[in-house]
Amino acid sequence: MRTVPKWVNKIHEADKIECSSVQTICFSPDGTQLIVGAGEKIMIYDPKEGALVQLLQAHKGPVHAVDYCKDGKKFASGSADKNVIIWNSKMEGILKYSHSEAIQCLAYNPVTYHLASCALSDFAFWSADVKAVQKFKLSGRITSCAWSWNGQYLAIGLASGVVSLRDKVGEELQKIERDAAVWAVAFSKSTLLVTDWNETLSFYDILGQQVGKDKNIGLAALSISVVGALLLVGGIGGWSVLTSEGTLIVNTELEWVWSIAPSPTFNSLAVACQDGSLWCYQVVFNTVHGLYRDKYAYRENMTDVIIQHLSSGNKVRIKCHDKVQKIAIYKQKLAVQLPERVLIYEQTDNDGLMYRVRDKLVQKAECSLLVATSQTLLLCQDTKLVLLGAHVPKSWEMPAPIRYVKVTTLYFQEVLLLGLLNGQIHQVEVDTGNSKVLLQTPSSVRCLDVNASRTRLAVVDETSACRVYALPTAELLFTEENISSVSYNLWFDDLLCLSGGDLLSIKASNFPAATQPLNGSVVGFQGGRVFCLQSNSMQSINVPLSHAVHQYVQQKMFNEAYAVACLGVTALDWERLGTAALEELSFEVAKKAFQRSENIMFLTLIDHLQERLDAGERRAVIIGDVLAYRGRYADAARSYQSIVRDDKALDMYVDLRMFGKAQEFVGEGESLTALTRRKAEWARRVNEPRAAAEMYLAAGDVKRAATILAESGKRDMLIELARKMDKGSSESLRHLADALVTAGEYPTAGDVYARLGDYRKVAQLAVSSGEWSRAFALAREHPECKHDVYLPYAHRMAQENKFVEAQKAYYMAGETATAERVLSVLVKNAISEERFSDSGYLHHLLAAQCLETAADNQSERATSLHRYAHNDRLARVYHAYDAVHRCVHEPFALSQPDALLNAARYVLAALEGEPPPGVSMFCLYLCMAKQAKILNANFLARKMLDKILALQIPQKFQESVELLMLKSGGSSGGDSEEEVSPLCWRCRRHAPPLAARCPRCGHALVHSLATHEVLPLVQFVPAEGISYEEALRLIERMPLEEKSEEHSEILTINHDIDTADPFLDKIDEDDESGVVVCSRQALLQLSPAAVLVVDKRPLAPLFYRNMLPELPVTTCDSCNNLFYMEDYEIQLVTKGHCGFCRYSIEEDKSRESSIHDSSNNDSNESTPNSPSNGHNMPWR
Repeated sequence: MRTVPKWVNKIHEADKIECSSVQTICFSPDGTQLIVGAGEKIMIYDPKEGALVQLLQAHKGPVHAVDYCKDGKKFASGSADKNVIIWNSKMEGILKYSHSEAIQCLAYNPVTYHLASCALSDFAFWSADVKAVQKFKLSGRITSCAWSWNGQYLAIGLASGVVSLRDKVGEELQKIERDAAVWAVAFSKSTLLVTDWNETLSFYDILGQQVGKDKNIGLAALSISVVGALLLVGGIGGWSVLTSEGTLIVNTELEWVWSIAPSPTFNSLAVACQDGSLWCYQVVFNTVHGLYRDKYAYRENMTDVIIQHLSSGNKVRIKCHDKVQKIAIYKQKLAVQLPERVLIYEQTDNDGLMYRVRDKLVQKAECSLLVATSQTLLLCQDTKLVLLGAHVPKSWEMPAPIRYVKVTTLYFQEVLLLGLLNGQIHQVEVDTGNSKVLLQTPSSVRCLDVNASRTRLAVVDETSACRVYALPTAELLFTEENISSVSYNLWFDDLLCLSGGDLLSIKASNFPAATQPLNGSVVGFQGGRVFCLQSNSMQSINVPLSHAVHQYVQQKMFNEAYAVACLGVTALDWERLGTAALEELSFEVAKKAFQRSENIMFLTLIDHLQERLDAGERRAVIIGDVLAYRGRYADAARSYQSIVRDDKALDMYVDLRMFGKAQEFVGEGESLTALTRRKAEWARRVNEPRAAAEMYLAAGDVKRAATILAESGKRDMLIELARKMDKGSSESLRHLADALVTAGEYPTAGDVYARLGDYRKVAQLAVSSGEWSRAFALAREHPECKHDVYLPYAHRMAQENKFVEAQKAYYMAGETATAERVLSVLVKNAISEERFSDSGYLHHLLAAQCLETAADNQSERATSLHRYAHNDRLARVYHAYDAVHRCVHEPFALSQPDALLNAARYVLAALEGEPPPGVSMFCLYLCMAKQAKILNANFLARKMLDKILALQIPQKFQESVELLMLKSGGSSGGDSEEEVSPLCWRCRRHAPPLAARCPRCGHALVHSLATHEVLPLVQFVPAEGISYEEALRLIERMPLEEKSEEHSEILTINHDIDTADPFLDKIDEDDESGVVVCSRQALLQLSPAAVLVVDKRPLAPLFYRNMLPELPVTTCDSCNNLFYMEDYEIQLVTKGHCGFCRYSIEEDKSRESSIHDSSNNDSNESTPNSPSNGHNMPWR
């Protein structure tokens, strides 16, 4: 570091010869203004030129202090006139306040921007947001003050040698006492610097404790300023620049310095003197550094050495505690020259972050260069090279001043290459002491370097020319102009880095150099990094080496290109190198390149090609494949043709869909049809389905054409083809129909299948499209379609939890076992959930199916009829038991007592042995007992209660049964037993309450399935020889009434002959059936309105006569069971269907059509026969 005077002004008093004492100065925060307090004036200078910008005259006494606020908006001045004036940046006074004594010093808080103003014996704080100025008294004369860097502490120096350390509100925290007057204080980070008139610099912490030893600075300091790690001290005898530890760096002698102030950037400093002179110095920092490969050592803070590893960025600091003058670094050695000695350090770890002092040489000598070798240390003094530390002094005298020294090895020996002012390059062997001229250059040497193999030497001279010589012949190889520095790459011989003219050039071998902008000088080149000295700092710059790789590739020098690429290139450069090497079948380099770019595809290709080449395949074929892979198809085709392999060219162009080119290579044996197929396949792959289909049709491949059109959704073209296709082409039509199905065009596909006569396919399409009506119609017209229609419908109903419809559909589909299994599961669920009405309905469905099976299958007729009878009986039992169960288990019974009594009696009469699952004898007896008691049939009630006593009574019914027994036992009223006993309409006598037949006439009692009361019906059969059809005709015929005319003679036949009513005849005791036999005349006499026919084919039809025509009886159109017409109509109105079979009037007459009409296309409606129709509990 050195200082150079920029300008000096002598300040005079106005109209006087004598000079004004300059006691205080400061810079504005931006460095554009220099505030000077000289006499009573405040002067504003331009620090660049030294010109006076403005003169402020507001004080009436000498100005002792000025200070600029860190915000740059204001500054303050204090004078002996006891006033403090605040000025804005436009040099306008905005505020003035006063002390009781002369102002000694001012200091702005760097954080809060409060101003501390100190008079002789007091100090005050001022801020823009507080109007009042608070003052504090001190015992002693104040000489100086300074704020800490964080604005928390204020140090005040006194002439008594005391330093008062206070907080930001003025309270004293610590007191420091010195032996002499303190005239200057300052803070360096957290350390307080104190100077006194004993020419001593002391260091204290915030607690007032001294840190470090006192330093004698050789000045009675009046001013101290901190700039980074440097201290500026001015006082009696001149001014000095010190390190933060007090080590002297620069000393300038002047008579009396009142104040010294650095600019914010420290490129200049100002000095105020007692004699009225104002000095401004330019600060010049010399770069002291050394470089070995990627280890860069440089000076910092004048006394520290920083060793930076440019590759990793790691740094290590060595504190020398003295001014560092020269640095040299070589391999593991570091040499540092200090004013009185030379320190030699050695590296103690592999990372280069630990150094220790190996040797100390007491050597006080000026030199231009310090050079370190592996074993020695040398000084360059103009023309002389001196070896330090040797027992025998050794030196070399050169014919001209030494300009540059390079430590290297030549022929396995460590040597020094010296560049001289006269252009000579000398080689000095330190170990042997030999010296010789290596070569002569035209001009003074500026710098030089040798390549890694020591076969080339690059020299830059003062004419900015770089000449490259061959070693050891000294032959000039080439010259580059406008070069200021040069460096060879440490890792590659032929790579040279040049800098000059704000450009950086990278030159490979003898190829043209590639340039890029750069400010600075190159000092090192390692791998892909260039070490460049810019101003006073070393920069590590990554440079692109792609151009060098490309230059080697163009010359097919793939090994050299690979070596350069290893220094650092992009993935794209590796790809280019790999492809170029691959095209020349340089597989080794290509593989390495693609491994770097992680191109698995090319690596696989290289392995494949290597195997083919090793197997003896011709190079031209492999080169053609590589060229084709690279997209150079014409070159690949020529390579194939060169060895008469037109087939390879044809396959290549076909794969590329370049059919025009492929046509040129079609041989005589090549089928154009095959080429057309390949073109069609290409059109399909590129999503051109219409063109692909047309090509397949042209090749006669209807199946592929139809498939492509279906996959691409070209329905219009498929439909058009289906219409135009001849019916004789059944196979093609089937392919088109299948394609239409794939495309979702079901109607047209169905038409095509219909043309082919494949109605099963038509039915399947209707099912797939949800057109159930059409599907059911097809099933009716074509029985072979039933399985394809009803089975999917059954699955669908099962998925929708419509199990009854599903069971019917399974039956219609011929899946009898499945239908029965479903129905049995439904019955079990209904019984377990006590849904006895549903159970009865399900048994009725099973009975109906058994009846249909008996009608259709003669071989299983007997078994089916037996199963029918069993299920029909269970259906009637569960139907009646539902009312009984509700009466017993529900609190309110909706049925009349007589209906409940009839239902219980009907179930008991129908039971055969053990009751079916779910039917409770206790419930039956209890229901009959309750209703008999209500109907005043006490005997019947007691009889039922006696039966209950033989059973195990549930706990919850225990109390009610006992109460009923008490009521029945204590009843003395008349017994209406006959009123509750059923009447046999054949013999007109009452039957026992639980009888199913009349014990007297044997006539089977006929019950209404609505109220379960006995209907006034008597069963009859036509006499022998009268068929069913004849009987119906006779019944429907009405007997003619004979009319007589006056005066006419009429022969009258006796009507009593064969006109007896067989229903009123005496009962034959030998006839146990109780069935009336009617002759033709008896049938003819019957009123059709009083006759009911129950026809359940294949069962024999049953004929009944209503003995009370005024109470009409009817049959259900579906189940053919008997009801009073009034009860049946009530059920239709209230429930919407028959109470037993759940048949609705709106339903079609056949079960099959009921299934058909229960579903529309979206199949969201339930079947009318379903228990889930809203009138019963939902199915689970």
